[in-house]
Formats: sequence, C-alpha cells, structure tokens
Amino acid sequence: MASEAEYDLIFRGATIVDGTGGPVTGGDVAVRNGELAQVGGHVGGRAAEEVDARDLVLAPGFIDPHTHLDANLFWDADLTPSSSFGVTTVVTANCGYALAPVLSEEARRYLVAALSTVEQIPEVSIETGVPFDWSDLPSYAARLDELDVLLNHAFLIGHVPLRAAVLGVPGAYTRQATPDEIDAMGRLLRQGTELGALGFSTDQVIGNPGPGGTALPGQVCGEDELLSLAAVLGQGPGPGLFTMANAALLMGRDARVADLAWHQRLAQASGRPVVVGPIFDDTDDPGGASVLMDMTLAGQRPDVTVVPQISTRPFELWTRLDSPGTLVRSLPSLMAAVTGTGAAGVRALAADPEARAQLRREGAAVPANPVFNGRWDHVRVRYSLQPGVEGKDLASLSAERGIDPTDLLLDLALADDFETQVATVMRNGDDDEVARLVAHPAAMIGASDAGAHILANTDSCYAVWTLQHWVRERQVLSLERAVAMLTGDQARLLGFADRGLLRAGLAADLVLFDPDRIATTRVRFVDDQPAAGRRLVTDAVGVEMSVVNGVVATRQGTSTGARPGRRLRPVA
Repeated sequence: MASEAEYDLIFRGATIVDGTGGPVTGGDVAVRNGELAQVGGHVGGRAAEEVDARDLVLAPGFIDPHTHLDANLFWDADLTPSSSFGVTTVVTANCGYALAPVLSEEARRYLVAALSTVEQIPEVSIETGVPFDWSDLPSYAARLDELDVLLNHAFLIGHVPLRAAVLGVPGAYTRQATPDEIDAMGRLLRQGTELGALGFSTDQVIGNPGPGGTALPGQVCGEDELLSLAAVLGQGPGPGLFTMANAALLMGRDARVADLAWHQRLAQASGRPVVVGPIFDDTDDPGGASVLMDMTLAGQRPDVTVVPQISTRPFELWTRLDSPGTLVRSLPSLMAAVTGTGAAGVRALAADPEARAQLRREGAAVPANPVFNGRWDHVRVRYSLQPGVEGKDLASLSAERGIDPTDLLLDLALADDFETQVATVMRNGDDDEVARLVAHPAAMIGASDAGAHILANTDSCYAVWTLQHWVRERQVLSLERAVAMLTGDQARLLGFADRGLLRAGLAADLVLFDPDRIATTRVRFVDDQPAAGRRLVTDAVGVEMSVVNGVVATRQGTSTGARPGRRLRPVA
C-alpha cells in the first residue's frame, strides 16, 4: 500500500524568489494545511500533487493594493482577470468609494452613483449584481466573511459612505462637517479598523466630477476633518493607512509639490503611512514626477511617512466615438452629436461637409485639459477591424493618408461600425521617464484600478507587465527587486505579516511563472458583466499556476473552480 502523502503540494526544482529582494535560490517548496512547510533544499516524502517547477520561478502571490473590485466580489467569484495574472490578494474601497456603511436608500443611491461616475462602472451592473443586504460596517464585514471567492481580499473605509452616513445626502458632497459630525465619522472609522479595515481612503482630485457634475466629499471637506480622521487612524489597530487620490494629481509640477506638504501634515497627524497616488509622469512636464519622488524621499522622517504609489504602465483611457469618452468631450460638435442621438448623430455629422469642417477647426485648437493636451500624436488607435492601424497614433496615420485627424477618426468609426477604440495617453507616455519612477527607491507599485474604467483601461495586468517590460525587456528592475515590490513590500505596508514572503510557517499564497514568457496579450472585449455589460480585459501568458491559502487557484491563468480566498485582517 502506498504511504499517505505528507504534503498537499510540492514544487520540485523551482527557481525561488522569496519576496525579500534577496538573491534567487533553487530547490523544492512544500505546502501543507495552507502554509509553507519547507522552502528550499530537497523535500523528502510525497505530496497529493507534485509540480515540476524546473525553469520556472516560484514567488509569493502578487498583492494588488489599489483595486475597485468591491462590487465584483458579489458577481465574479473568480475576480477575473486579476486572478489570471498571479494576483492572490486584492485591496478594495480605494479613492473613497466603498459599499458601506449604507444607512439609507438615499445614501445607497449616492454611493452607487459616485462609484459609477468616477470609476466608470455602469450603475446598472452595480444595481443588478450587488445585493446590498447590509447596513452598517459590522454587517458588511460579516457579509464579506461569507463570500466564496478565489482571491483573498481586504478593505479600506471609504470617505464617500462615511460622509453619507453622518452628513446625509446631499450634505456629504455640499458642505463641511461640524465638530460633532467629525467626531461621529471618527467613531465609525475606528469601528472599521477594529473590524479589520486597513485604513481610510479619499479622493481630493481637482477636476474629478461627482454624479451630475457635483463636487466630491474629499473636495468639499475641511482640512480639520481629514486631520482628525488621520489622528483616529494613529490611535487604532492595524496599519492605519491614510490613502488618497491627491488634489493635484492632474495638475502641474508646482501644485503637486505644494500638495506634498499637505500629505506630510496628514502623516504627522497619524504617525502612520500616507499612501498617495497614483504618481504619474506628466507628458507636458517630463521629469516632474521624479522630482516629486525625490522630494518625498527627502522629507521622510520618523513617524512622517508619505508613500508614493506609482503606476508602471502608460495611463490612457479608451473611448468609442459614439460614447462621451475623454477624447469626445474635448470636441464640442462631436460631443453634441453623441449626447444628442449617439451613433446616428455621429453619422449625420460625418455626412455634413460643414460639420466636418467645424470639427477640423475644433481639433486644431483643443484647449489643453487634464485628459487631452490637444496633441494628436498622443492619441492612438487601440482597437479596430481595419488592417494596419492598431497601435499607431492619429497624427502619423492622418499624415500617411493626407487627411485631418478628425476626419480619420470619423472614417475609422464608420468603417468599424463604431467598434473603433482610440486612447489618449494622459500620463506616463515617456517610457524612459516611467523607468525613473519604477527604479526610484521611494516607489511603491500599485494603481492597477482593477474593476474600474471597464471600457477604458486594462491596467489590472500591471504585475505581469512589470515582469515582462521592466524586468525582461528594459532590465530596469532585477527579478528579485520586482517580485519584492509586488509582494513583500506590499505585505509589509498593508500589515500582512503572515504572507507576502516565502518562509516556512507563512500562508501559502504563491505564483509560478515562466520568466522568459510572461507577458500580456491583446486586449479583448467580453460581455460578462451583470445586465449584459461589456468590458475590456487583457490576457496573459506565462503564468503557470497560482495558489491561494495552499489551494491551487489557477492553472495557465484559468480558474480551477476552487474558492480558497477569504477576507484578510492585519496580522502584526
């Protein structure tokens, strides 16, 4: 009779990158009862499953600190496509947008509208897919504990529902809070951290509109409110992170530098890290982000820690010509056609010579704005049924054809029956400048926005892109450093002392990948959201397996059907 297996999993002959940033080692790794039983050397005995890991890298599972997957937890148990990229833990409720507390129907409608407006998640999907069978923070946390999902998840306390619970609607987004209301928000925040929330999040971005063009809670609140909430974090359990999309995110260098002083005041008030981001390089101010990173690093001192969260990818938002996306909003006559009768309005515009001439005049004189600087070489065709156009910028394409960029836009849209997708490169357009951010000693990788901008952005593949582009293609990061930035550094910041590294006794969250093949592939559309919603997803190759809490979660990027994920609480 065969002896009983001593382990659940053994990876044989792996290239071990342990998440510390230390040297690569080789050997076997054994998993038992959800934990790492042995890391390195030869593992004797047998396992229920043995994996030939020769020529493959075994690393801690990737931790995504900046997602908007709050709603997806309730309709997509596999949390795709994040799970296909080797991610094993996600953090939700970033930028102030969260699903609890929700103490009234009016507040619920506002939370849904705010999340939909800013993060571009269709309201109908949220209304259809999220049960909202909770009210306060304890009932929400209990509901999260019941979920059967593929990935681990943890949450922040969002500013939007916090204000809606205390100030009501419309007070949440129209006025400053009284001292008593600030105290009430502080009590709710403390309750949240005692339930395991990692901290607090807000959106102060100047230029971000709320529902119907209204202000956002983080834009109307007073400094005293946020300083008081920061102090609550400093007195509470867990990492007590204060995370924010900062006011000057879309502004010039001077404003961004001035904003840093505010972040330092918040950090001083809490004594805990203030996570600011995303930090992008501005195409119109190359190098400005690196200067800001240098100043952030130079300003660090005991109990005043500002963490700049960077994106490793070009930041662009896709749009079709029959919907009011970023580029369409910059061209008044096109925007009027879209908001009037949609595709029919655009077809009518295209058939009218004078309307086309007006659009050309608008395209030649676009006022610089946070989403489009008027440069057509910064607008690229990202999806088209026409040959030879994908990946090219409109300035080059229109010059090749001897026509105006706006005429090219219309012609492509009509030829593709409006399936054409173009993208404005808003930030991180210079690969060499992004390389400086990626290699900066103060950098914390994040800003995937997974779950948000579902028809406009696919940065949830950031971990795969980092290994593909910044390690293999550009050699800006070593493999060891990149893995540490995606795993151990994240776990340390988020308060997950029980995972993020390959050490015996820690949680067995793992990713097995081929360092020579790992890469993103072509973006595609899928119709898999509630209420027949559509979204963009990016596929990946080279991710051979992921393991969550000791259970094989994916193989070749595809879910195994297991549901080992759970809500994580900070572990000291």
